Amino acid sequence: MDNLESSNRPARRWRKPTLIAAGVLVVLGGAFGIARAAGISPACLHGHHGAMARDLVEFRVGKALKQVGASDAQQQQIMAILDAEFAKHQGMAAMHKQIHEQLVAALTGPTVDRAAIEAVRANAISRIDQGSKDFAQALGDMAEVLTPAQRAQLATLAQQHFQ
Repeated sequence: MDNLESSNRPARRWRKPTLIAAGVLVVLGGAFGIARAAGISPACLHGHHGAMARDLVEFRVGKALKQVGASDAQQQQIMAILDAEFAKHQGMAAMHKQIHEQLVAALTGPTVDRAAIEAVRANAISRIDQGSKDFAQALGDMAEVLTPAQRAQLATLAQQHFQ
């Protein structure tokens, strides 16, 4: 029976690190996916797709502003806030690459560097949290440009869109 157990050990030795690595990637990938799905500004939008996303966001916001009767001045103010928000998150592609490189280094050494994995996780969550704060601030700033009646009309349009 000892021979049977020892013959299975090499296969089991890789199981735990592989599951841990997969779990870390799922957690980080899920966090970034949730951030993107929640609309945390363009925090996760970069490169070729970021340009398309920016165009789409500007189109949708412009359309909504026209539907609520926003003046040209209001539209310009809101687009300036939106542009500033996109500019804040310009370097996300480089950050994603850095996170990937750090995780690969932590997982492929002679031993799994759990402290490095935790540091990468904490840093990623911190960036997501900051993006969320930036988005909330920008959302409030844009809302203050509109009148209460325009905000109510925009809320009605949003409810209709999600029904």
